[in-house]
Amino acid sequence: MKRIVALLLALCMLACLFAGCTKEEVNPTPSSEQNKATDEPSVTTEDDEYHIGFVVHTTSGDVMSAIEYGAKAAAEDYGVKLTYTGPVDSDNTQQISMFESLVAAGCDAIVIIAGDSTVWDEPIAAAVEKGVTVVITDSDAPTSQRATYFGVNTAKLAYDLGTAVRAQGGDEGTVALGVCVLGPESHTTRANQVMAAYEGSNVKFTEVFETDLDTTLNYNNWENILTSNSDLSAMVGLSAIETTNMGKVAKSADSDVVMGAYDPGTEALNLLKEGYLDVCAFQNVWMEGYLPVQALARMLKEGRQLNPEDNLYDGQIVTSAEVTDELMQRAESEANMNAWYRQYIKDNGLEDFGLLP
Repeated sequence: MKRIVALLLALCMLACLFAGCTKEEVNPTPSSEQNKATDEPSVTTEDDEYHIGFVVHTTSGDVMSAIEYGAKAAAEDYGVKLTYTGPVDSDNTQQISMFESLVAAGCDAIVIIAGDSTVWDEPIAAAVEKGVTVVITDSDAPTSQRATYFGVNTAKLAYDLGTAVRAQGGDEGTVALGVCVLGPESHTTRANQVMAAYEGSNVKFTEVFETDLDTTLNYNNWENILTSNSDLSAMVGLSAIETTNMGKVAKSADSDVVMGAYDPGTEALNLLKEGYLDVCAFQNVWMEGYLPVQALARMLKEGRQLNPEDNLYDGQIVTSAEVTDELMQRAESEANMNAWYRQYIKDNGLEDFGLLP
């Protein structure tokens, strides 16, 4: 009898043990808080939560803030975890290390900005071999195994900028071109397309000056370009770091030389509105953050396929006379920018951008 009782007790204990294991193996449904995007560098996700990394070449400046806003907005809209990171200043070694850390941590997909296109072939190949989907936005590394590229139509926007500057500066004199760093393909394309917009004119071009990433040196270089070329009809800056400095130089010198540049932040927008900058090209860089994250989220959650061709959207040319209150308000805060661009994406049917039908 005692042996029977002991056997029954043992069976009960075994049944309870199995019941406990079954309960432990059921994953709880993630809360809405768990599904929100985050920029924490650590990776901790539930089994059914997709994680996208986003590694930029530098986190400095208004342009990079706008890209970050867009990326985080897309992660929030589509319910994926986002880790957004990058070195404060451009540093290939540091950026690649951050990228490799996200690969090792198990990200499902990663977006990068290839500040230097020559260093990414091997890191991306290693990530792809481990099953990570890698896409590039803003600045491409076309020889790499990245799945696709997202960005503004660089050539068209630069040509449109050159056309707008020519319309204000005329077909005579000298046009000075400058950019913070010589070498990146996008910078070369911009310079070439601005010059192409002057075809048939009598305008002469300076060399493309390297104006420096340091803000003070950049200002000094633009000031020197203005004062050293007496027959200038226009100056064109080919990256966003030039824009505020060019406007300040024009204001300080009370110059009537036409000033064209890229992606004004709040301070530069005021200089554009006041006429110290004459025309600016807007890459709408918020979308360089939002669109790739949106596409990857839908790939991961809905099984959609990425379009392997370059996914290019149009930029925007704005002259001093065209600066509106809406444009000024858009740049005032993250919330304003998010609200404006979310509506823009809806109005223009860009929810499927970068995806095959």
